[in-house]
Amino acid sequence: MSLLINAVPDLLSAIGAAAVIALASAAWRRLSSRRAPASATLDESRTLRRYTLLRTSAPDGAPEQYETTRPTGTVITHRVDGLPQRFELTDVPLGDGTFAAEPFDHL
Repeated sequence: MSLLINAVPDLLSAIGAAAVIALASAAWRRLSSRRAPASATLDESRTLRRYTLLRTSAPDGAPEQYETTRPTGTVITHRVDGLPQRFELTDVPLGDGTFAAEPFDHL
């Protein structure tokens, strides 16, 4: 019985140390996760992406493409058949390695 009583303080200190480490780790993860989206947004905004303008065709019959470093959700204006059309940049990848730019104005 005295062996058990002598082990209790050591056990409690080990549990307390584990709790402090767990709390510090959780705080670090939470702070890191708050900073990650901001840096991801910066990295995304600096990345050159190629977009396929849906419902368009170049003189050779292929869909027109547009390159930009603007973030997804941006609305751009591009001339199609001599007329300005607006497209919204998306993060939807297409099979050819480009991203979809959906027509913003529905004619």
